[in-house]
Amino acid sequence: MVENCDVLGLIHHGDRVTGVRLVRRDLGDGEEHLRADLVIDASRRGSQSPKWLEAMGYAKPEEERIRVDIGYATAHFRRLPGERNSAVVAHSKACPRGAAMIAQEGDRWILSVGGFAGDHPPTDLGGFRLYALSLPSPEIHAVVNRGELIGEIVPFKYPSSLRRHYQKLGRFPRGYLVFGDALCSFNPVYGQGMTSAALQALTLQGELAKGTEQLARRFFRAASRVVDTLWQIADGNDLNDPRIEGRRTPKMRFVNWYLSKLFPVAQRDPDVARAFLKVTSLVAPPPSLMAPAVALRVLWGHLRPAGPGPAAEPSPQTRSVWAKLRRSDFAKCLWCAGQ
Repeated sequence: MVENCDVLGLIHHGDRVTGVRLVRRDLGDGEEHLRADLVIDASRRGSQSPKWLEAMGYAKPEEERIRVDIGYATAHFRRLPGERNSAVVAHSKACPRGAAMIAQEGDRWILSVGGFAGDHPPTDLGGFRLYALSLPSPEIHAVVNRGELIGEIVPFKYPSSLRRHYQKLGRFPRGYLVFGDALCSFNPVYGQGMTSAALQALTLQGELAKGTEQLARRFFRAASRVVDTLWQIADGNDLNDPRIEGRRTPKMRFVNWYLSKLFPVAQRDPDVARAFLKVTSLVAPPPSLMAPAVALRVLWGHLRPAGPGPAAEPSPQTRSVWAKLRRSDFAKCLWCAGQ
């Protein structure tokens, strides 16, 4: 482990990377060479790999960006005994602002509120409170109205999701890989960065077990399949906001329409909410939200009047209809559309 250093560039012989050039900040400006059999760039979204590859005579990877211009602010508030553990408001067309409030140790709430396309919250208490009160959450309203702020309100801004398509390059140096956020960085509101890195680590482990021949080509192709699922979730949800620029495919429009029907039901039906959380937590694949068992609960949730409390269970007669629909061509077509 070498701390407090800056990597200046790669060391290479022909088409093979053999190490890095670095300088230690606390020891002056003397350049050092660190040799390695395999160099992995895990330097986050500010990665210099495209520039270093170009300097070695390789093509830069194609880049894909979704400009979300998200900004959020985070504050700690005093938590009273007996208050619930969390409250989450997901942004949507109807409510383009979002929030997450979670109980922490020391009788505190941590509350983050934010918006897309430049709709960023103020960092003064009065402005922060008004922004939070615009959200449809009585639990959040109750906390911010008390005004027992602990510490400062801290802002954060994120301009765009960024994906670098290394899997499309025809040539790539041996002994070198790009990993984690340097490969693809996601809108942080979805909490996918560490999950993506962990799945890429497992992918790399599997590819190294097969040997080092054509390692970069094999790893980038396998990692792209990991990233595809995550990018689909984040990209599709971000482009549901009409203020965000990007290409909206027919499949994406259908999925976003379906999710607009699923979200209201998920607020009242724990089975639908659980199915959605499994997808966002990468426990289940996105098409599972359109499996007949989930799709029919969404349909049932829209057929019955909305009211306080959890969704009522369907009657035995309705369950009988569901069983027939699960075996029908309609259910199969809906599943295929999700795929």
